[in-house]
Order: sequence, then structure tokens, then C-alpha cells
Amino acid sequence: MRISLRDQLWLHMDHPDNLMYINSLLWFAEVPDWDKVTEAIATRMVGPHPVFRRVPVREGPRWYWEDDPDYDISRHLVRRRLPSPGGRAEAEEHVAEQMGVALPDDRPIWRAEFIEGYCGQGAEPEGALLLFRVQHGMVDGIRLTQLILSLCDRDDDAPLPSVGRDLSSGGGGILGAVGAVGSVGAGVIKDSVGIARGLTGATIRFPVTLTRLARDVTAPGGSLTRVPTRVVESLSSNFDPTNRLTNTYRSVFRMLFEPRSPELSWSGRANSRKEVSWISGLDLAAVKRVAEVHDTTVTTVMIAAVSKALTEYLDAHGDRPVSDINLMVPMSVAPAEEELPEELGNHITIILMRLPLGIDDPSELIDAITVSMNRVRFSFEPHINFATMLGVAVTPSPVANAVIDLFANKTVGQLTSVPGPVSTVRLAGTPVEGMLGWVPMSGDQALGICIFSYNGKVSVGIATDAELVPDPGQVAGMIEGQFATFEGWDDEG
Repeated sequence: MRISLRDQLWLHMDHPDNLMYINSLLWFAEVPDWDKVTEAIATRMVGPHPVFRRVPVREGPRWYWEDDPDYDISRHLVRRRLPSPGGRAEAEEHVAEQMGVALPDDRPIWRAEFIEGYCGQGAEPEGALLLFRVQHGMVDGIRLTQLILSLCDRDDDAPLPSVGRDLSSGGGGILGAVGAVGSVGAGVIKDSVGIARGLTGATIRFPVTLTRLARDVTAPGGSLTRVPTRVVESLSSNFDPTNRLTNTYRSVFRMLFEPRSPELSWSGRANSRKEVSWISGLDLAAVKRVAEVHDTTVTTVMIAAVSKALTEYLDAHGDRPVSDINLMVPMSVAPAEEELPEELGNHITIILMRLPLGIDDPSELIDAITVSMNRVRFSFEPHINFATMLGVAVTPSPVANAVIDLFANKTVGQLTSVPGPVSTVRLAGTPVEGMLGWVPMSGDQALGICIFSYNGKVSVGIATDAELVPDPGQVAGMIEGQFATFEGWDDEG
């Protein structure tokens, strides 16, 4: 079977310092039955999806998935124990170590580790971890999460939350993305009228507009290289945040002219060694109370906590103030269906999210994040970036990797937020206590942040370059500590 262009792109992005693997982790307060776990993986993951039994093979200029003639599932399942005492520190150290280990490429590029001897915070009886590592060319993170959940049985029939959106109603691929942009019709007229009104208002309020422009261009962390994009972003603030044309012009300009991420304590060349930390058990009901107080969403509240924590982290490391950073955010281009297709593959695009920093007031911060997210939501940035990724995929690998690194280095890292099941799921009859999944970093990115909600709780995972951010536990702790600063957090449910 021929490998699609979008899968080829991820398949060839492996770099010794940043392996293109998705790492997903489940943890249990009890030890599941090993034989039943093996059976679930064999019958619910490997059996229905042939890519887990195939290897990538090149024939001339084309790449194909071919069945591994020596396939043996036992070569992909590893059983081990954490070193004593098997607490969080040992678990984080093991997961981090595995993130830098390349899997053999002469067999299907995936592995599942069943890790016993995990004692959580040290107070619980012995539990276990299950770590999945899958090369990104086989499947994207959204569908890998859905696939892992399909190994489990649910306590109710509630469907998984929908994630992603269709790029177009008329089909996928590059033609679908371009077609969506070309079929907006009356929306273009409406947005053009909105631009005209915005220009008129900006002209009438010229002194205010000029003052705002000067403020934005000289914002903390600004430099001469950032002036062009700051000018465009400042001027776009005169228009409605839902104006698709304005937001699309802004996105394209940023994609082309946004400079490399500013030099801070986490800047430098990427290294193969990684560090990992996570927090779990955050009360989702409390997060929802904060969201209700601020008339926003759970995701926005979580991102606001990340913003405040990263501001605190930079302050603690003596960095100069910066008004914002860019994060790379994967976005599904087609909603994940309840039943996954036989052929998995990648159905995601990447967006550049502007994350404001240095804003102490939670309401002001949440408003700024909402505007930033709306400017992406009401734009064709996902469509354009998806088409661009397909275009990059047809170039020679050295060129493709150089282009990818160019865009990756406009950001400091990756951010994902995935809603999981609202009730308990069980693997081999054992309740899953929590779950996280880290997408790989690219270029010289320093950190990856993943947010996952499940069964009334929220977990946040931090993966970092060990040389650039050697203390992910500090970042995780700072994120956890921010929630008490939000109105509504301590209110009774």
C-alpha cells in the first residue's frame, strides 16, 4: 500500500535529537492482567489496523507500507519493573529516557511497555504503567488516543467528545483545503465590508490607533525582527476577531515573516535527552467553575494557567520580560469518528498560537487568549497550513526538514489539549486512573505541554529538552499552583 504524502512527511521527520514518536501513557492503581492486556492490544489494535504489522519500504521515488514477513507481536510488547521505590520520580525518569530511544526501523515502528512496580505518590498499593510509543507516520495523536481508548471498556455508553473539524464539506487533501478557501462566497463580501468599517474606524480614531501601534511594536520582548508582524497584528486589532479575511492575512503574514523565537533561558540547540513531569487529579468541576465565572471554556482556563506558569518560570530564571510566545498546536482536520477506519494515517494540521505572557489579571489574560484563539478559529490558517504541509511533503527530505525546522523554530514548543471520556474506562478489567500523550517536538523546541481531561479530573504533562529546560517538575508545579489565583476555583461545588 502506497504511503500517503501526509504520512510520508511525518515518517521522514525523525531526527536524532527529536524522534518523531508519539508517547502515550496510562497509569493504574492496580496491576492489570498481562495476558489480558496483550490480548486486547492484539485483537483491538493490531488486528483491525494493518499498519501495526507493516514496515515502510522505498521503491524508486515512492514509499509503501509492506507487511513485515517476520512480524511477531512479542517483539513489540515489553514487560518490565520500575526500580525501587517505584514512585513518581522513577516513573518520570523512565518515560523521559524512553523518549530518546529510537525503535528498530526494520520492523513496524511501535512498542508498548507494560511497567509494573509503580507506586504513584508512594502511598498507594503497587500499580502499573502502560507506555505506547508510535512513529508519527503511522497515526496522528488524536487517533492514537482514540485507538488506545478502544482497548478499554467503558462504564457507560457516553460517546467520546468530538475533536477536530472538517476542512471542507467537499473532500479532503490539498484540493479540499483549497476548495474550502475558494467557496466562502458571501462570507468574503461580509468580511470585506467589515474590513472597510474597521479601516474607517481606525482612521477616525487615528491618535488611539497610533498609540496602540506604538505600544504593540515596543512590547516587552520586541526586537527589530518582530516589528513587521507586530505592526500587522496591531492593525488587525481594529477589526472584528471573527473576520476571516483579516485573520487569514494575519496568519499568512506570521507564517512567512515571524522571526525565530526570542532568545530566553530555554533557547538553544535541541538535544536527544529529554525530561518529563506531570500533574494529575486536578478537579475538572473546579476548572469549569472558573470557566463559568469568566464566561469561557475549560481549555482557555487551562491555557491561562500555562501562561501564568511560564511567566513565573521565566521570571524565576532571570529572563527579560516578554509579552508573548508562539506555541505549535496540532489540530485535527476531520472529526474523530466513533469507529476508526482500517487505515489510520495522519489527519492533522499545525497552527501557530500566540500565547500572551506577563498578564497578572486573570480576566484580562483570558480575554487575550480568547481573542488569540478566535483569530485562528475564524481564519483559513488550518486550511492553508494543511495545504502547505502537503506541498512540503513532495520536496526532497533535506528540504522538507529544513522548512519544518524553520517554522518550528518560530515557536518554543508544542501544546495539545484533548478531552477524554467523562467516566471510568477499564483495560483488562482494571480501572484506568489517568492518561497523557505527548506529541513530538521539532527543530529546537524546548518543551511539549499536553492537557488531558478524564473522568472528572485533568492531567497536565510536561516534556522538555533536558539541556534547555532541565526542571519540568518546576513548570508542572507552577501550573498546578496557578489555579488558586482564579476566581471560582475554591467555591463549593
